[in-house]
Amino acid sequence: METTVNMALVYETLLCAPGMAENAKLDMRVSRRTLLLLAAAVENQLSEKPGLADSVFGYFGKDTIEELEKMISDCLVKSELTELHGKLKAFDGL
Repeated sequence: METTVNMALVYETLLCAPGMAENAKLDMRVSRRTLLLLAAAVENQLSEKPGLADSVFGYFGKDTIEELEKMISDCLVKSELTELHGKLKAFDGL
């Protein structure tokens, strides 16, 4: 419990720091394999609703989580992996 409170305080402090709400421009080169893994990991973590408060995502607001989901979606579109990612998610659900 104490560790959770301490982590909440750390994240609250970091998120209130000057400049944290500003946009950052990123120019990255990432393999498609890594991008699929990143998308799956983020979606997997976000889908665990009961434990959301215990995860790192529990410290962020709904707007930040929606921005992350949009960023992942945009990355999949730009890398032409949207269809493959959707099929992998459907396959995983079987």
